[in-house]
Amino acid sequence: MRKLIGFNIKRNKKLLVSDIIKFFEIRGYELIRSNSEGMLFKRGSIWGNMTSLTPAKWKTIVDIEILKKERMNYNIYANYKFSTSGLFRSKEENSYYNEEINAFSKAIENFEVDSKLIDQLALKINKSSRNYMFKSLIMGIITTLLLIFISNLLLKENLPILFTFVLTVIIIFAYYFILTSLRSK
Repeated sequence: MRKLIGFNIKRNKKLLVSDIIKFFEIRGYELIRSNSEGMLFKRGSIWGNMTSLTPAKWKTIVDIEILKKERMNYNIYANYKFSTSGLFRSKEENSYYNEEINAFSKAIENFEVDSKLIDQLALKINKSSRNYMFKSLIMGIITTLLLIFISNLLLKENLPILFTFVLTVIIIFAYYFILTSLRSK
């Protein structure tokens, strides 16, 4: 998922660049590239997407572009590329991403950072993702067991184990999709 934010600020460029780097390092990002036009920051990894429920460990890339309008007057564009925990985004994940972007704007424009709010949203996502996964797992297993029981009654042969495994995984993902899409409305 990509999100773009842009704003104008009147400041000394050296101080501006220093504050941007400081903000992202405090938030756990690593400076990958820096030149006269901007910077590139990275946090998390693809492995974090697969193993963690905390969005701070998911792969995120931020491309900052600083364009000079006049003397000590700059347009700043931040292009965020967020990877999500799975194929679907919940309402909580969208709130986290929006708050992450707003925190950057507030920090650079107003010199204020509310990292507690962002951390609380990350914990909320962690809990809701666990909830979605647990509910999907339970409902998926129960549904699969019912389908296998009914098919064994109707068919003369048992279903292959690989087929039942794949069916279980598909049903669990379907329930996860249904739960996250219902919550994001």
